[in-house]
Amino acid sequence: MTQSRTGIFIEDDFDYAHFIPGHPKCFPLHGHTARLEIRILGSKRDFDMIIDFGELRSMVKRALSSLDHKLIVSRKYVKRIEDGLITVEYSKFSLKIPIEHVYIMDSEVTTENLSEEICKILLNYLPENIENVEVNVYEGNRKGAFSNRARE
Repeated sequence: MTQSRTGIFIEDDFDYAHFIPGHPKCFPLHGHTARLEIRILGSKRDFDMIIDFGELRSMVKRALSSLDHKLIVSRKYVKRIEDGLITVEYSKFSLKIPIEHVYIMDSEVTTENLSEEICKILLNYLPENIENVEVNVYEGNRKGAFSNRARE
């Protein structure tokens, strides 16, 4: 007998800047409006719901606030952090940016890695009844990446 699993999803978006050194098109600093589709699986609780849509949207907004309107950069390009400024260097580029406008990732800032990072961030905000989160990140129209992460 097959067990049925039910989930819910919402869509949201955020804006960010990034660069990918060595890539023929994405090496200069540039920005995107990323559209997200967030899918969750979990056990039902109050009102026979996994989570209320408004509650989920609020949690997603809080989670995305660390990324929205930020330069998202791989740790390997951060050269210094001092006096509230992050110095980022790659190729012939050198940038000094106030720390509050930067989000640092351990990996290269690709759409694939961004979807993984958002899954990780979201699970920290979601209640324990949520077992799994999937994030689809659309970078422009008709293209993107997705990641799926179970609660550990």
